[in-house]
Amino acid sequence: MIPALEWAHTAAVGSPLQLAPITATTDARFFGHYAQTPALVYGPLAEAIHDFNERVERESIRRVTQTPALFIAEWYVLE
Repeated sequence: MIPALEWAHTAAVGSPLQLAPITATTDARFFGHYAQTPALVYGPLAEAIHDFNERVERESIRRVTQTPALFIAEWYVLE
């Protein structure tokens, strides 16, 4: 799954995907815990998530909008 996302990100954005472990909890944990389904969290650059001054870098939204479509296409070809 990660190689497909890395490929899609690089194809869409033009630079390698930077993996970043986080200590936050997301809803993705439910897929693995209750449905034995792998999940990834991917998105634009953001700061202060779920804080009163939460914000997302506008240019990064433009850069990552094509990645999910390419990822899905690649993922289903691999399966």
